[in-house]
Amino acid sequence: MFVIPKNSLILNGAGAGKGQSNLVALLEEDKVIASHIMAGRGASERFAPMVREMLSDAGWTKTPEWVVAVVGPGSFTGLRASLSLAAGLVRGWSCRGIGVRLGDAIRKTVKRDDVTILCLARRGRVFVDEPQSPVYALSVDDVRKRHWSAVAGDAVVGSDALPELTAWVQEKNVECVPCVAPDAKGIFLAAECCETLALTPLYVDPPEAKPPAGGLRPVPV
Repeated sequence: MFVIPKNSLILNGAGAGKGQSNLVALLEEDKVIASHIMAGRGASERFAPMVREMLSDAGWTKTPEWVVAVVGPGSFTGLRASLSLAAGLVRGWSCRGIGVRLGDAIRKTVKRDDVTILCLARRGRVFVDEPQSPVYALSVDDVRKRHWSAVAGDAVVGSDALPELTAWVQEKNVECVPCVAPDAKGIFLAAECCETLALTPLYVDPPEAKPPAGGLRPVPV
């Protein structure tokens, strides 16, 4: 039997653009009592101070029972910052930590299990999160060759949407669900109903960083 936690902290650091896509929120049972939404860019350094401020304002005398965080795909910096914070809090509070996929959280937010999520990636690529399928990445040109019945995500909706894909949505007559990022309740419901993951970033593409051609520097003496 599923038992709803009394208090939960929710984090999303996946947003990478200028849009208001990242958040910190507090839930008491399944009700959102506080939520702060931030733009993707520049959010990484704001997570810890915002959590501290919101916990103080809420007057919680006990630590959260759950820490739920979006694991990606999304912003490399934002995910590392939010998930490192989440993992540290779980360890310090001795509570349960739950990671959820961005696509699952958006689908729960819009209450549509049939929506494919298209999110911005680097170098002209798009993360594709189809229902009940592994996340993968495609070039914008390859996305335009595909057809899904309904899509959402910051690659097709909002201020960061790619013009090529907004045109593709109209050309292909694809239903575009107006949701850029999940809300706190959607993230919580994904933790309750969908596959749960460790609090580590979901990397779709291999890291771009490479060792120096001349090798690593020797260990300082």
